[in-house]
Amino acid sequence: MAQQQSGADKVAGGAAGRVVFVGAESTGKSTLSEYLAHAYGTVSVPEIGRFIWEEKGGKLNADDYVEIAVRHRAAEDAAMAQARRWLFVDTNALTTLLLGVQFRQVGDPPPAELLGAADDCKARYAYTFVCADDIPYEEQDVRENEAWRGRIQQLVLQDLEARGIPYTIVRGSVEERAAQVRRVLDATTPAA
Repeated sequence: MAQQQSGADKVAGGAAGRVVFVGAESTGKSTLSEYLAHAYGTVSVPEIGRFIWEEKGGKLNADDYVEIAVRHRAAEDAAMAQARRWLFVDTNALTTLLLGVQFRQVGDPPPAELLGAADDCKARYAYTFVCADDIPYEEQDVRENEAWRGRIQQLVLQDLEARGIPYTIVRGSVEERAAQVRRVLDATTPAA
């Protein structure tokens, strides 16, 4: 069940607010992040893990997942200098950790640095949006399958609930999802 969220307290001191899109693969996170960055005249941060996954043919280990989390956070921090009002982020360390565990490439216990980055997600983002799995699944060589997408989607929601991270689920076309996000964001005025 989605929780109501208010990220106004996480947007202060004139800094742009970080808005993250999470969900399973092929749920439209990248498209929505880029679409909204264009609409707001700001920047977005792509999913760094996808580049590393493709580069290594999906053969990752726990150190690779730490690298993904560290490089993704560094990309976000660097993008903050160009962000205007909002920084749109495709995926975060929570998803990186979850996928590493589900692919059995991150053991138990996971590396402390990866756990720390995942734990920081509650405070790092002004808003968390979950892209629903209601759009057609796009087959790609680096993706699993539609059943896997549904399983991971449920795990993402369970993880957010367990961590007490408020989120909003967005559904429909890119335009419909963008309108849902805009209703939430436009009700928040970041401090100048």
